[in-house]
Amino acid sequence: MVSERGAYTYQEIMSQGKAWEQTLSAFDQQRAHLAELLSQPREAVVFTGCGSTYYLSLAAAALWQSLTGRFASGVPASELWLFPAAVLTAKPSLLVAVSRSGETSETLRALQVFRQRSAADILGVTVYAESQLAQSTPHVLVTAGAEEHSVAQTRSFSSMYVLIQAMTAVAAGNLPVLEHLRQLPDCFERLVRAYAPLAKSLADDLNRQHFVFLGSGAYYGLALEAMLKMKEMSLSAAEAFHFLEYRHGPKSLVNEHSLVVGLISDASRLEEIKVLREMRSLGARVLALDDSRQGLEADDAVELASGLAYLERGALMLPVLQLMAYYRSMANGLNPDMPTNLDAVVRLNG
Repeated sequence: MVSERGAYTYQEIMSQGKAWEQTLSAFDQQRAHLAELLSQPREAVVFTGCGSTYYLSLAAAALWQSLTGRFASGVPASELWLFPAAVLTAKPSLLVAVSRSGETSETLRALQVFRQRSAADILGVTVYAESQLAQSTPHVLVTAGAEEHSVAQTRSFSSMYVLIQAMTAVAAGNLPVLEHLRQLPDCFERLVRAYAPLAKSLADDLNRQHFVFLGSGAYYGLALEAMLKMKEMSLSAAEAFHFLEYRHGPKSLVNEHSLVVGLISDASRLEEIKVLREMRSLGARVLALDDSRQGLEADDAVELASGLAYLERGALMLPVLQLMAYYRSMANGLNPDMPTNLDAVVRLNG
């Protein structure tokens, strides 16, 4: 039974399957209003956000470019606001601004700068339909059932990611992907039932003081988000890298106190497994997440068993890692609902 401390975060993590189902239904209702916007070929799409939604933007850009074959980038809203010439292409044709609250100052200021520099379309993605973002953008997509009391994003992040997956499938004219996403809620329920005990066991091992999350392609942004959850909720030392980049210096910190978590993709699976094998040889405990555990060289494995393709199953990478951050926070005597020094919405003065 969950104590009052951390109760919101736990409930929000464990209700993600329902939120995804509701969000996909909401997309079906919103899709007709966005048909013309999504049917237009795009020379370049820019996704932007702050914190978690910047990481979501990186994942979304990789997803968009992979499915549509057209260039996309993910940039921090603060960079777009302060250094637009450094992050915008010559001819951006769509800006996708992502914000849980829809009230984040940097994102709203980035929209103002973008409008001054471009006549391109703008699409907002948010959890709250009455927010400034939703009210100030000509087009908006809103999740359903993803609202949160907690400061750290869990079901809001994954629900906005699923919403962007659905949007991208339609933009790419790949409707089978959209239909496959409807399997995610059932996959989620099986996953958390099977692996919540592993998440708690790993989190309760206080000998592990160094957490590393590795992901490549569309999973790099998700690895960053998993890192942020561990850092925000539990105040643990956590890092995230592309798989093969981790060999280039950062692995110097690996030792017997490290837990290295690998989000395995399809195209580079063999190379990613080699990296995990190397980290084990350096003394780290290794946790691998993949659709099948076959051939994984890890101390622990989360087998998604979804039958979904690499670009479809990304949201399933998150729940067990969110639970691990939650349980580590509880083990450290903290309150994951209210991370230290953080606010749910960042508003700048002036």
